[in-house]
Amino acid sequence: MANYRRAAYCLLLLGIFLVSCAPAAPEVAGPPPVFDPEQLIPFSDGSLPGSEPEPFGSGWFQGGFHSSPVFSPDGLSMWWAGSYATQKVYASRYEDGNWTEQEAVSFSEDIPFYRDPFISPDGLKFYFISTASLPDTEGSSKENLWMMDWESGSWSVPRPLAASVNSFQLHWTPSVAENYDLYFAANVDGNPDIFKAEYVEGSYHHPVSLGSQINSADLEFTPHIAPDQSYLLFSRAKDGDSPPRLFISYSREGEWTEPVRVENVANCISPILTPDQEYMIYLTGPSGLAWRDTSFVEELRPE
Repeated sequence: MANYRRAAYCLLLLGIFLVSCAPAAPEVAGPPPVFDPEQLIPFSDGSLPGSEPEPFGSGWFQGGFHSSPVFSPDGLSMWWAGSYATQKVYASRYEDGNWTEQEAVSFSEDIPFYRDPFISPDGLKFYFISTASLPDTEGSSKENLWMMDWESGSWSVPRPLAASVNSFQLHWTPSVAENYDLYFAANVDGNPDIFKAEYVEGSYHHPVSLGSQINSADLEFTPHIAPDQSYLLFSRAKDGDSPPRLFISYSREGEWTEPVRVENVANCISPILTPDQEYMIYLTGPSGLAWRDTSFVEELRPE
């Protein structure tokens, strides 16, 4: 009997031990966090902007810019490209009411160079430009587009996009719609134009020029597509010595409308919408950012 009691006691202790070491039951998932534009107040003069552009993050960002900040859907993570020569992407997190100290990020030991990050509207795909060697090649490369997927709580190993996309000489800031269709600028005979590559069944089709509705004898670059592809923002300049201006075009029955200039936005490069599409952040030059609301989207929409 004593041996039986001793064995039963040992089994009880073993059961308690196993229960205590078992992983906790996962919590019931609630609704995903929603972007709050108030999170960007630290980069302003204490208030959100209206229709008149205002400086964004003056004195906070370090090292210059090659692209504007992009945000995770909840707005709690932010990435941007440093100056062209650095080939670095920086990141910061919104924690306890403040943004963490900015730091350079790396997504692969095999990729030392990063430019122009962009995250899909659902936060599940991350794109960037890099001059790193393509797989199975040696030495540096021209700029190519790379992509990662969010899998099991982390980003997947970066992989280059389809050869048809990367056959172009890329130029600045790609953009992706909610269905992952890709918009980017590429140099054609030395003149940057805007292209679209449709995402079909997990891969990108051959890029197609947006045509004469968007592309002209001027320079068109840094496109930003609305998540539903109902309108397109982009920069246009007469030549390399002229200031870049912000233009908007609307999708109507499969065609793009005549682009309209947003008059009070000067020196605009890399226009980026916040996750709620209520504000636009853009480069005013290699060392400055500005932002304003997106009231112009409806004001300029053709009847």
